[in-house]
Amino acid sequence: MKPRILFNDKNLTRTDTDLLSLIISLTLKNDYCFATNKYLANYINTSERTISYSLSKFKELKYIFVKRVNGNRRIYLNKEKIPTRIANESATDCSNEYATDCDYNINKEYKKEYSNKLKRFKQKGIVPKWMENPDLCKEKPASPEEIAEMEEMLKDFK
Repeated sequence: MKPRILFNDKNLTRTDTDLLSLIISLTLKNDYCFATNKYLANYINTSERTISYSLSKFKELKYIFVKRVNGNRRIYLNKEKIPTRIANESATDCSNEYATDCDYNINKEYKKEYSNKLKRFKQKGIVPKWMENPDLCKEKPASPEEIAEMEEMLKDFK
């Protein structure tokens, strides 16, 4: 989640906001980030030169400051410019309010919708077999025979 301050700063490009959001998330645990420009560039799918340019811009805007410790770069957030109190709370609070576990929330919504559909089908008397037996839809690895059959079918497309 991007802090609102990043949306309001018209000096920042979309790449800048993506990068700063990544740095914010990486600094939550140790209060600093030690990721290299290459790592950051790969993560947000841009060039190392763009990362370098953006980091210079962040320093100029006083969003970050950089220190060298034992020859390694550490990127710190200027917490006066970018407050991380809410981000820190959400990293440690697992309540529904913060929605930190996306799988939990997605599954919860899916189960609610699924049970509503099941009730409607039962009322109409047309419950599909897979809804009565959800185990039929569980993923399982293909057997050696099934793999051989699929490979045989794919030979025509190679």
